[in-house]
Amino acid sequence: MRSANEISGMVLKAARGAGMSIGCAEELGRAAPALAAQGALDCVNDVLKQPFDVPQLVNGSVCEGHPVQAVLAWRDLKAAGVEATLASEVPKVLFDALCAQTSICGPFEVNEQVWGKLADFAAKTLVPESDASRLAGAGAGLTDND
Repeated sequence: MRSANEISGMVLKAARGAGMSIGCAEELGRAAPALAAQGALDCVNDVLKQPFDVPQLVNGSVCEGHPVQAVLAWRDLKAAGVEATLASEVPKVLFDALCAQTSICGPFEVNEQVWGKLADFAAKTLVPESDASRLAGAGAGLTDND
């Protein structure tokens, strides 16, 4: 069982590790508990594997681009009063979660394979340990004598 906050935090770190911009990663993290509630958290791993291409606005339609970025661009245009349609392919469950106006509370069952893949993306945000980093003050230093 994972809490809504734990899921949000892991998805945020995974999205950053995959190379997603901070704002989009935060929005995906906010939507993650809604995905987990529906047993659809695995769609996050699927979208994190896609290239982070910027969506285009063509004749009032948000086209192409990364699914998360496309939905967020469409959502922001709608909020600004712009008549726009979404022509990018986005899984319905992801679209609904990114557009939801409510927060979802947990705990939720999360498949360990899905969680492991998210952790692999999240690990890319970590800096490899080295003697130089420990000398500069990272961790416990060169000797840990607690």
